[in-house]
Amino acid sequence: MHHILWFLIILFCNPSSLLGWESPPQITLKGVLKTATRQRSTRYSDGTEKHWEEKNTVLVPDESITLSRSITIGSRPPQIQKESPEFIHLVLSEEFDLLKEKTVELHGHFVEPSADFYFVSDIKFYVDAAIDVEWQQKHPTQTVFYEPNITELRGTIYRKTYPGPPEYSNIERGDRPEPALILFLSEPINVQLAEPEEEPFNQPEIGVREIHISFVSENPPEEMWTQGVIVKGTLYSAHTGHHRRRVLMTVNNWEPYTRDDSKIGILYNKK
Repeated sequence: MHHILWFLIILFCNPSSLLGWESPPQITLKGVLKTATRQRSTRYSDGTEKHWEEKNTVLVPDESITLSRSITIGSRPPQIQKESPEFIHLVLSEEFDLLKEKTVELHGHFVEPSADFYFVSDIKFYVDAAIDVEWQQKHPTQTVFYEPNITELRGTIYRKTYPGPPEYSNIERGDRPEPALILFLSEPINVQLAEPEEEPFNQPEIGVREIHISFVSENPPEEMWTQGVIVKGTLYSAHTGHHRRRVLMTVNNWEPYTRDDSKIGILYNKK
């Protein structure tokens, strides 16, 4: 009986970087975010055809990346196949949509394909954080802390409706609509634990660009959302399917942002 055993090895310019699926390591990739378009078509038995496009965000890496696999068929010696793709498929949060066409630094890990027998083109990179390289070179990223610290942030607000229970996948197929308020920050931030020795319910995050917010009292009038607001509250990590961003804030107070305010981004962060 023949059997095929697949292994994945990722080789960067440093040939000692050999990685496998057993414990997906955190990896940093650099390159430009691009939109890749794939033309698809289906021909039916009655002769009709359906044509459509699929668009995905990909990374065009600065340096060549080689994906290598070892295939063993029966008792034959292992065969090593290597491929250096021109782009890397990504699993990317919409938090980073505005970084398309920019040079970025991606932090994350490669995702093992769900199929038992896969091709290199099926391998994707799950992005935990995306950093705007040009912005980072000119602006030091400020760090704030999770609860119980009180944090003030500045940004604009927008509402988006997501599919909720039971499947969290498609409103048209019966999932309950769940509107969420998202704060788009005027500057990206890093978020750290307030007490590192405590049980890490909250997780450190870098390059946070958007926060899912909820107001203890009434929301700001919608006409203020795009003009900018200053919000004050406590931060915590996402931990349920109802949480739509990596970091969330319970907002205790807010005020409109005035354009002549000399404060930029984070106003303060203290206990």
